[in-house]
Amino acid sequence: MATLTIRNVDETVKRRLQVRAALNGRSMEAEAREAISELVMSSPVSSESEEDLGTAIRKRFAPFGGVQLEIPPRQFSSRPVADTERDNPEKAPLKEGLGTAIHNLFAPLGGVGFQIPQRRKSHRQIPTFE
Repeated sequence: MATLTIRNVDETVKRRLQVRAALNGRSMEAEAREAISELVMSSPVSSESEEDLGTAIRKRFAPFGGVQLEIPPRQFSSRPVADTERDNPEKAPLKEGLGTAIHNLFAPLGGVGFQIPQRRKSHRQIPTFE
């Protein structure tokens, strides 16, 4: 639960809250909590109705006669689309795994020989607990 501190409350408002609390058989704090809850739950969240951006823009410009935008016709490119595999095999999408692609790339050059060195044993002694 959150805590709310309200300062500078008019003395008349405070007295009326005390009377209202006594009539309802509650503490002044409980009465204030109930009054605030009723007020917040009964009032709308925003003064304007929920609408999307397009509707809000249309309403804003409606008094000025609206906005009519001319949409240009769609233009298609006159450039032919290249068949990637046929025209440029180097840029063809890979159909195998990355490891196979790397192997195939370096195979004409004699391949790539990776030597993975053996792990050397640690020079530290392993402690024994006897």
